[in-house]
Amino acid sequence: MARPRPGSIHLAAIGLTLALALTLAGPARGQGPETKAAEPAKAEATKAATRAAARDSRAPGGVNRESILRLFTGANPMLWLLGLCSIVTLGFALERVVALRRSRVIPKDFVARFHERLSGGKLDRDRALELCRANDSTVARVFAHAIRYWGQPAAVIRQAVESDAAGEVVDLKRNVRALSATTTLAPLLGLLGTVVGMIQSFDAIGAKTGGAKGDALAQGISLALVSTAIGLAIASVSVTMYYILLNRVDVLVRDLDHEARRVIDLVSAESVRPAPDRRPGYAGDPARHESRIH
Repeated sequence: MARPRPGSIHLAAIGLTLALALTLAGPARGQGPETKAAEPAKAEATKAATRAAARDSRAPGGVNRESILRLFTGANPMLWLLGLCSIVTLGFALERVVALRRSRVIPKDFVARFHERLSGGKLDRDRALELCRANDSTVARVFAHAIRYWGQPAAVIRQAVESDAAGEVVDLKRNVRALSATTTLAPLLGLLGTVVGMIQSFDAIGAKTGGAKGDALAQGISLALVSTAIGLAIASVSVTMYYILLNRVDVLVRDLDHEARRVIDLVSAESVRPAPDRRPGYAGDPARHESRIH
């Protein structure tokens, strides 16, 4: 048998190696273009999903800060009236809280000093009136009404003080009635704003079709109900402050009446006695009685 040549053996080995390399590289070359084509498609799908999520986040699907701001700026005119109503409520409530402080209506130092000097006989009618005019408080003005009837019966002074001091009570209740008005007005404005908002919502969905109608209607109704919620919130604050301030006025009026009665008891005819006449021979002179006894 003839043995093969060494050169032919080397050629066969090289051919087998090339064939094996081509076989292994064939699937890689077949899959490379598909993989490269799939990657851009996946990136496009991811970008599309991101854009859709961004549109959904920007879409007005509920009541948020932007939708309420849009409602104030151009949608519901009743909200401007509700805003004005809230400013009026807050302003009057703060004004009455400051004006009805006890230190301003019934100053403790002035009342104590006035009663002490009056009961000690250190004040006459004119000096007492000057002291009352010098103090700018409600209780000082009530005391002045009583001092003007110095020396008259207590019943007459009480009746006159009740009549003259009625204006002081009205002044204490000033602006409290405004809170009662906002308590009634705010819910009505809120309800009217809701009706206006719903009319606008039904009018706006007329041009929409499909599922967009339901979404627009739900959003419009939710925004329209915001005005009712605001109106009820204003009314709640207003009615709370109204009864708090009204109770404070009642307490102050009761204390004013108590202090006025103390002053009336000191300046009435039952308390004020004329000084005894010390002239010789006067019937009330103790020396004359002694001379008659002896």
